[in-house]
Amino acid sequence: MQVVTLDQIRSTIGMHDAIEAVRQSFIDVANGRIIQPEPMQILFHDGTGALVGDCHAKAAQAEDRSYFTIKIATGFYRNPERGLPANDGMVLVLSSSTGRPVALLQDEGWLTQMRTAAAGALAASLKAADSSSSLGIVGTGTQARLQALAVRETTGLNRLHVLGRHKDRVEGYIKDMEQLGFSVTAAANAKSLCENSEIVVTTTPSTSAVLHAADLKYPLHVIGVGADSPGKTELAPDLFGHADIIATDSHAQCLQHGDFGVAVRAGIVEETADRSFGDILAGMAQDLDFADARLSIVDLTGLGAQDLAVASAVVSKLNLN
Repeated sequence: MQVVTLDQIRSTIGMHDAIEAVRQSFIDVANGRIIQPEPMQILFHDGTGALVGDCHAKAAQAEDRSYFTIKIATGFYRNPERGLPANDGMVLVLSSSTGRPVALLQDEGWLTQMRTAAAGALAASLKAADSSSSLGIVGTGTQARLQALAVRETTGLNRLHVLGRHKDRVEGYIKDMEQLGFSVTAAANAKSLCENSEIVVTTTPSTSAVLHAADLKYPLHVIGVGADSPGKTELAPDLFGHADIIATDSHAQCLQHGDFGVAVRAGIVEETADRSFGDILAGMAQDLDFADARLSIVDLTGLGAQDLAVASAVVSKLNLN
């Protein structure tokens, strides 16, 4: 078994590669070419019951691949206060014929961050935008940065409005993103963020909603990527009641782990109200018109197929298979 370091991984796959790999993974899911079990999750709470960390294990196999992957990703939200990265993880690549390990990708959670950003960028591309449009970002962490870069890759959007809880982190985000060529403005609140954005992406591990129906202006395209475990929530249930289009990366998974499921359990929308994000990317949902939608929502909880896709790109480029 070959051990691949983060530096090696970073040198083999860029944002464009990740986006195209993830696009194909969703199309493969839509076409029934992926086998992926339900994800396993462990949630960590402090003495007050507050959610302070999570661990996800996701796996997938494709029909035409000689290997399958098992990914472990962790997020411990107070790590930055300890001088440690909030995210970590690894991807194990195993032979589909013998079950023996082929490679251990010690990506430290970076591949998970990349494939999450890639999915958000693909979701953003469903809504037509021009050079005068703005992207709203809720959050100031690694994913908030990668989402901006990935969305720029698919849409060309270069104007950002950012909403964060901590002034110093917002200021750090603005400084970093301006150095990457973005025009960035801090939003005073969620309503201001929505009023000044055509597309909004939420990237937090929040356990209470950060966007509500009262914050909305129309038209608006909202993408939720942070709520991927029971107990997390970013999009208030009342948002879904105003949506013309609701898309989910996995119907079953979003019912259990996503904001869509919270809205269903609140009685705001029916369980059948969503459409498959994979079907949309595969051209199987041509009746949907995102251009005319006043509010469209894409709920992303992350699939093992995405992990397999980005790991496969690394395995292929390093000739490990």
